[in-house]
Amino acid sequence: MALWVVTAVIHALLSSGTNDMFDDSIEGMMLLQQHHDVRANRRVCKASHPPGLHLVQMAEAGRQFLLGMPHEMVESPAGVPMVMLFHGFSDSPWYSNAMSGLSNLTDRFGWIATIPFAMNSHQNNGLGGVGACCPADCNDKCCEHGLHLMKKDDNACGWVDSNFDKDLQMIEAVVQWTKTNSCVNTGMIFATGFSSGGVMANNLACTSTHIFRAVAPISGDTMHNPCMPARPISYVSMCGTRDDESLCQFSQVSTAERFSQIYNCSGAGPSGGPVTTRVSITTNCTIWDSCAGGNFVEYCQTAGLSHDGSGHLRPDDTSYLRPGSDLDFPKYAMQKFSILAGENILFMGHPTVEELAYKASQWPPPQHHDRMFIRHPAN
Repeated sequence: MALWVVTAVIHALLSSGTNDMFDDSIEGMMLLQQHHDVRANRRVCKASHPPGLHLVQMAEAGRQFLLGMPHEMVESPAGVPMVMLFHGFSDSPWYSNAMSGLSNLTDRFGWIATIPFAMNSHQNNGLGGVGACCPADCNDKCCEHGLHLMKKDDNACGWVDSNFDKDLQMIEAVVQWTKTNSCVNTGMIFATGFSSGGVMANNLACTSTHIFRAVAPISGDTMHNPCMPARPISYVSMCGTRDDESLCQFSQVSTAERFSQIYNCSGAGPSGGPVTTRVSITTNCTIWDSCAGGNFVEYCQTAGLSHDGSGHLRPDDTSYLRPGSDLDFPKYAMQKFSILAGENILFMGHPTVEELAYKASQWPPPQHHDRMFIRHPAN
């Protein structure tokens, strides 16, 4: 095997993590050892849990959250980016994850997901286990699949102003836990949320910019008062024009305008105004793309959408079917977060020149059998 070909194989293995393409030659084995030595010198985050969703209870904090671990975490000297999702009122973390597909998205990016449980009005479900925010007639499996919502009464979980300070303490505890147990990069923590959780994300853009690099509220738009962020961050929101519960369509534009002022933004439009892009027949996005600290402020609107996540159906089949042109907002938010995360994403820089040369050296093109969870995801 020619040296350039073996070198190309080494670079291909950098993304595959397998030894399948190496022959048994001494040259190949030596290069393989060099490849292992290079990987050993990188900062590889030690996983605290296997891939998938896990219930984590923080006994000292009296709260719990879902931890979404990817099959493979991005390798970065500074640690792993993380996205925190806040569920809606009467929802559960399981329900919101099923509706948004967040843990699947973070799995593809090589990031970590955390989904905290909100409290009910009785404040007695902080360590309530799997079903802490699910109705009594919905067992653990039912809850995990997001098959039922809580009735909107005192037993339902939600993010409310009266518990805001305690929730901030919980958020700090989650960040500390993930930093200690999964080497999260505390400079790359992002927040999103739906409905009541969207309101929480909005509030965090005012109170907790020391934690979050960007926020992406969905169908929830109330701003914390006063809004005095410690630093500029990035902001992107989503609302349907027929939202029948949060009524975010009546405040979304003014909220984004307010953040654009707070973050000292300008756009590429006339007199520094924002630019509106027609993403599809049903979705428009408006952006101020030049804000202090290299940030952006943006809001997206999906025409005719009620109180649902744009581009997704609810897991309990309570959504009306929508046009396929609706923006897949959770995916869009992750793509916006990636601008701020830089190259801290799996497979950045691939295929390399060497990998392309290796591909060109063979016919038919070489097949790859690494990371089957990406190549052939389960339905």
